[in-house]
Amino acid sequence: MKKQTKLYKQRLEYLVNVIHQCLSIKIPLFMLRKAIKLYLNHNVIDIGVMEEQHFKLLVEQVKNYMLNIESKGDN
Repeated sequence: MKKQTKLYKQRLEYLVNVIHQCLSIKIPLFMLRKAIKLYLNHNVIDIGVMEEQHFKLLVEQVKNYMLNIESKGDN
């Protein structure tokens, strides 16, 4: 398993909190954290080394992805 840097952990927590706030269905944070980690691993994204501007774009991308999943579940 890769060593997680302090920056990685901070960014992951930020990402989890942003997504948690925008979802209308509140799921446990540990489940959301696990889902986001799976998304990052599946797409080979390392948030511990990316530049700040790319991280901000990623936050929007993940937020849109999660909202899309949520809206499909409502149907």
